[in-house]
Amino acid sequence: MKLTLYTDYSLRMLIFLALREGRSTTVSDIADAYGLSRNHLLKVALNLGRLGYVRTTRGRLGGIALAQLPEDINLGDVVRGTEDGFAMVECQRSDGGTCVISPACRLKGIVGKAVEAFLAVFDAYTLADIVANRTLLEALLETPSTAPRAA
Repeated sequence: MKLTLYTDYSLRMLIFLALREGRSTTVSDIADAYGLSRNHLLKVALNLGRLGYVRTTRGRLGGIALAQLPEDINLGDVVRGTEDGFAMVECQRSDGGTCVISPACRLKGIVGKAVEAFLAVFDAYTLADIVANRTLLEALLETPSTAPRAA
C-alpha cells in the first residue's frame, strides 16, 4: 500500500500546524521547514480548508492554522479525504476495469480486506498521537512553541 505525495504533504502540514498550537503560520514557512514546493502546499492547504481541518485568514497578518484540536483530527479521515481512492487492482476501479477473470476472481475481496486493514490502523490514531514527541519535532523543524505547555 502506498499513500500519494499529496496525502504525505497533507499530514506533514497538519503536523506543522499542530506544533504551532493555534497560532497562524504561512504556507511559505511550512514549505521552507520541509524543503517542499510552496505551490504544491498551497493546493494542500486549500483542500485541508475545504475538509475543515485548516482555517485560513487573509491579509497582512493572515495565514493558516488548525481549525480543530489535534485530538479531534482522525488520521484515517484525513487519509480518506486526501487520497483519490484505494483501487489497488483494476477490478476495484469505479468503472470496473476490463479484467477478463473479474467475474470469477477472488482477489478483489482479498485486496479490499487489505485496504480496510490499512485504513483501520490510521483510524486508531489522531494528529495528537503523532505530535506527542513535540520537542523533537520542533527541533527538527526549527519551530519552537511559544505557548506554555502542561508538565
